[in-house]
Amino acid sequence: MEWPNEPYPLPGDRAAALMGALALAWDGQWFLKTVEEFGLEAAMRLNGRVRVSFGKIEMRETLRALGKKSADDLADALRIIMTYSRIMLSGRLDATGEPRPDGTGVDITVQRCFVAENAKRANLERFDQACMSCPELWRTWVAVLLPESDVSVEATAQLGRGDGRCELGVSVRPKTAEAGGSNP
Repeated sequence: MEWPNEPYPLPGDRAAALMGALALAWDGQWFLKTVEEFGLEAAMRLNGRVRVSFGKIEMRETLRALGKKSADDLADALRIIMTYSRIMLSGRLDATGEPRPDGTGVDITVQRCFVAENAKRANLERFDQACMSCPELWRTWVAVLLPESDVSVEATAQLGRGDGRCELGVSVRPKTAEAGGSNP
């Protein structure tokens, strides 16, 4: 037997889908093993901290891949997030947004969340793991993309908590010198 000189060819879209699926599987297995070791509540707290921390990396690396230093505006920030989620979640996040008429933010509706669906399939005593950090994750994503803005996010409905959809209100306003800002 000889060592293979060439790997199998794998088209870029299939490679991206594979990497996204493997990253989600890794995350899921890490969470389940953390539950086994430390219990569900501790695992959920730790997972929330890690998820938000990784959210900063996700957006910084996505900006770098796009050749941008920051998003142009909120619409561009949402486009960058959707670009990232299409790669990482292989299109398994079904979300739409409605800009607020006063220009202060956007109201996001998520009809399908692959992360919440996987949490339910894990058959644990609770399945709102993804919901615990979701508002802070969205805040972090937008705050990294719009570093000159103060960003807040409020969840009024969440799939993992039994609602028919997720509803997130993202508010963005210019940073003020006195406030010091709320970005990561």
